[in-house]
Amino acid sequence: MSTLEPLDAILERLTAQQQEIARSQPLPGPTLRSLLDDFTIRYAHHTTAIEGNTLTLEETQVVLEHGVTVGGKTVREHLEVLNVRDAWERLMGAVQPGTPLTEDLVLDVHKVLMKGILGDDAGRYRRMPVYIRGSTDVPPNWLKVPDLMADFARTFRARPAEEHPIRFAARTHVDLVGIHPFVDGNGRVGRMLVNFMLMRDGWPPALYTVADRADYLRAIRSARLDKDLEPMVRVTAEAARFMIDRYLHAIRLVREGEREAKQPKRRREREQDRRVDR
Repeated sequence: MSTLEPLDAILERLTAQQQEIARSQPLPGPTLRSLLDDFTIRYAHHTTAIEGNTLTLEETQVVLEHGVTVGGKTVREHLEVLNVRDAWERLMGAVQPGTPLTEDLVLDVHKVLMKGILGDDAGRYRRMPVYIRGSTDVPPNWLKVPDLMADFARTFRARPAEEHPIRFAARTHVDLVGIHPFVDGNGRVGRMLVNFMLMRDGWPPALYTVADRADYLRAIRSARLDKDLEPMVRVTAEAARFMIDRYLHAIRLVREGEREAKQPKRRREREQDRRVDR
């Protein structure tokens, strides 16, 4: 029976890798754009597939890049991936180091994510009781939601210096879905806020995948019902690892290309030195 790697060791390794990325020269513009474009498509696919969207990764790419509809898929499924892309681009434009989390940001993200899907409820806190499918965790009375979200924004406005960014991001997600401030789209907003928190602290964004959906949902239940945040931190660390690995791979390829580009120059210099020696 395999044993889990200690969580502290996982976070320490990811921190070292994130610091390596931060120390490296910026990636060339086209390389960075292609990396982020690929992430946008993957993110739109996986974050909606976790909620039941049946568009494949390839179909999601066709919808986002070519604006065509896929036969046999619902209008909502198309809107979901398009809205994720739009919300993601909005978030990317808003996040800067130290950008505070605000209620306006949360509401704006939800409004874009649920545009054309929830009608007047897009970008508005729920005004009715709701229940979470398959969970015994009952969200708070809707009358308390405005005050709870005000507290939420104050709590997560800035990360405590002693708390690891991945743990803080995971806690943000758990607390948001615990309040369940919206009639629908809470998970999507929570995953979007995880990336807001990470990118605000200089980390690459995280990708929760549909393949890990069961572990992800169990981790949220564990955090909510058992008050055990560790599984959610593990799942979030795994989600963060995807783009960290991609960045490191791109950095290595750029470095290798630069070294190879210098080889002909070095050979020419050696040949010139030999002619001088003669």
